Amino acid sequence: MKSKKELRLEYKIKRCQLSLDVEIALNELLLSQFTKLDLSRIAFLHIFIPIEKYHEPNTYPIINYVQQVFPQIKIVVSRSNFEDCSMQHYILDEHTIFETNKWGISEPISGVQVASSAIDMIIAPLLIFDLFGYRVGYGKGFYDRFFSGCKVDVQRVGLSFFDPIDVIWDKDDYDVQLTQAITPNRIYHFDAE
Repeated sequence: MKSKKELRLEYKIKRCQLSLDVEIALNELLLSQFTKLDLSRIAFLHIFIPIEKYHEPNTYPIINYVQQVFPQIKIVVSRSNFEDCSMQHYILDEHTIFETNKWGISEPISGVQVASSAIDMIIAPLLIFDLFGYRVGYGKGFYDRFFSGCKVDVQRVGLSFFDPIDVIWDKDDYDVQLTQAITPNRIYHFDAE
């Protein structure tokens, strides 16, 4: 079995090896799966802005879909504080101003802030996840800290180009389980442990 560190490296490489055509096709399938989620009770939906150099799933089509089909939903995006690995959340609208930080990540620098406790659904980045709903991210713990500050019933939805592995054996007490994960082929639902 591979450690989280080994899985992180393996799936970073796998994503970078995807051709542009394959990546585009996978993103279209992710959007198709996303449209199957029940958003009827969602008021605030948090979503990550993709980091192109890491070949993250393209979330812009999902953002456009939500804005067009569910205009009442407030879309929320974050700015990361690398000093304490925390995140500040802002409503995404026509007034939101973005800036690229020193790591090449596009982040909001102003706007209407939203408390973590107000968010109903989080679309989270990941490199790989397992059949129990645990994810391997980039290793800084931003999203696990974010998840822990949200309401108990927040939906934590991972977005992955790849199907899950059986188990992440070296998860720790700080790892927070997803409630669902979307892949190009299906949506996985996880029972709380």
